[in-house]
Amino acid sequence: MEIDFLKLDYYSDFIGEKEIRFYTNSKDTIFKRNIEEFAENQFYEIQLTQGENNIYFFSLWEGYFDSLIRELIDEKNEYKELPMFIKNWNECKGWRDIDSIEDVILDNELEWLLNIIPIINENHKKESKNSVWDNNCINDLLIFLNFVKNNEWELRISEE
Repeated sequence: MEIDFLKLDYYSDFIGEKEIRFYTNSKDTIFKRNIEEFAENQFYEIQLTQGENNIYFFSLWEGYFDSLIRELIDEKNEYKELPMFIKNWNECKGWRDIDSIEDVILDNELEWLLNIIPIINENHKKESKNSVWDNNCINDLLIFLNFVKNNEWELRISEE
């Protein structure tokens, strides 16, 4: 499966609100943002476009992401066992902080997501809950995450 054939954008209908991006690239591609200095010690960033520098991303609206994270936290009884990027989101640290840089998602965290997200998504299909949920977004996110795993690519998350 090629990444170019996946639906990767679940944000453009919400422009102006916060966006969550899962960035991926092969391990032989160096992840680099488009950050330029316009004056001494003053920088600006131009967001990467899909496929730029062989870096791809799955983007989703913060509301979809927050609903997913709440479900992931509720599903896991032991908070300390959650992946670090989820705890950082919940505690407004790391990649969620104002001066944040993206968090790298480790292979074991990716595996955890791939095991638990289908269960949560199936529960939503059976029993509608009072949360913002888009089954297509979650299904496509799973396809994207499986692509990352199967190709052994790196995965990062960022709030933009």
